Amino acid sequence: MLKKLLTSVLLVSSFALVACSNTSTSSTTESSSATQTQWEKIEEAGVLKVATPGTLFPTSYYNDENELVGYEIEMMNEIGERLGIEIEYQEIGVAEAFTAVDSGKVDVAVNNFDMTAERLEKYNFSTPYKYSVGGYIVREDGTSGLEAADLSDWTGKKAGGGAGTQYMKIAQKLGAEPVIYDNVTNDVYLRDVSTGRTDFIPNDYYTQVMAIAWAKANFPDIKVKMGDAKYNPTEQGIVMSKADTSLKEKLDQAITEMKEDGTLLAISEKYYGGQDLTQPIEGAEDLPVIDTSDVE
Repeated sequence: MLKKLLTSVLLVSSFALVACSNTSTSSTTESSSATQTQWEKIEEAGVLKVATPGTLFPTSYYNDENELVGYEIEMMNEIGERLGIEIEYQEIGVAEAFTAVDSGKVDVAVNNFDMTAERLEKYNFSTPYKYSVGGYIVREDGTSGLEAADLSDWTGKKAGGGAGTQYMKIAQKLGAEPVIYDNVTNDVYLRDVSTGRTDFIPNDYYTQVMAIAWAKANFPDIKVKMGDAKYNPTEQGIVMSKADTSLKEKLDQAITEMKEDGTLLAISEKYYGGQDLTQPIEGAEDLPVIDTSDVE
């Protein structure tokens, strides 16, 4: 009887030790995961998840071979090579990109995102990879009625764009009527201006110059041109969580190296018709700046 009792006690003790060991191992693993930095988690996975629209020429679009290409795509691919990680793209529009970063669905987002004070409060941004100014596309025949250098004639005009973009906030602030689109291709936006459904498209100047050139080559029935005024000089960076600065430090290092060795300039010239978007434009300090901090 005593022998059986001792055997039973030993078995119970063994199970308890195994259970404690498993619990301890699990807790250690969870603790280790919880203390990992953003970069350590990405490095361990070997993958950087990137939100990109896939519909915006010339920064993120599909070429004739159905390959995802563009200024931001080639830049991110180069960053991946330099950091020794794979880049995994998820096609996500402007409105959902920040939510995707918030939820952890992606690690970063790229889509010509301006470094506004409001965004910098909530997100980390990489060092700027692109400098630009605001521009706008109008009808070729001048019937859009936008000519004022101070943008005072935007009031009452129909502005086409994606929900939540900085440019649509500027349009709203200046009294334009927003016409919101989902993650559609450039020809949809441009044709609506051409036919009069909208009056203009406020957006990044250099991107729009290239979009018009692309439209004229592929859709000659679309009759649009750039408006004359420029505004709101911008610095654009890669968006990421503010959990820590480890990922930002890695991305900053790669972008800085790409600027110094000319790689980023070569990518800029390739996708922007020889233009250098890696440095601030001359005379930017004299352009009008529209404050949108009070726009929802």
